[in-house]
Amino acid sequence: MKDSAEIIFNNVRFCYGEVCAVNGATFSLLEKKMTVLIGPNGGGKSTLIKLIAGLLRPEEGSIVFHKGLEVEYMPQDFLFDMSFPLTVGELVLQGTLSKKVRPFSRYSHRQKKKAQEAILLLGLNGFEHRSISQLSGGQLKRAAIARAFASEANVIVLDEPDASLDVEVARELYEILNSLKAEKTIVMSSHNIDETLHIADVAIYVNKIVSEYASPSMLKDALKGGVSL
Repeated sequence: MKDSAEIIFNNVRFCYGEVCAVNGATFSLLEKKMTVLIGPNGGGKSTLIKLIAGLLRPEEGSIVFHKGLEVEYMPQDFLFDMSFPLTVGELVLQGTLSKKVRPFSRYSHRQKKKAQEAILLLGLNGFEHRSISQLSGGQLKRAAIARAFASEANVIVLDEPDASLDVEVARELYEILNSLKAEKTIVMSSHNIDETLHIADVAIYVNKIVSEYASPSMLKDALKGGVSL
């Protein structure tokens, strides 16, 4: 059975003034697959991530989103006011909120259930009542990802979720994300070639020009052969 495409890029170009960050991007994001974006700093990964998330619009070409598709975006530097009295459970519950503002509405049983499921998926069971100010960097990132998974989004877009994490904590995060591929479509940018390409279903190299590889192992071989990071 052929994989269904959630988002289709057709010859997409995006520039900041005279500097083009993404040029000629043509690829598809497949349903319930993990796509990993690899490339050098300044190569356009974050720009491509924002195009996927719908935060930027292409200057040329087109991006086709599957009807009814919702995308949840987690930036590399997500900012929380750590002095605000917010627990992990409350943070994840926020992900269940509708895009439509409903003042003074309470969380439903279904929303609470979805939040608890996301907490379990990200290995944060027992942390529900812990303040986010008490979390380690890795735990906070997992809580933010749990918030995204509690949403109604079909596609979760993560801009370098492993940034600033030590090796073991990052490896734990990769294992969790790998186990979540059956739940939602995941797009992730990263500099960690070996670990992320190991769990990827689709590999894309981004350095102004966007190149999709038939398999993650082919990109890994190309990098060994001289594709520069």
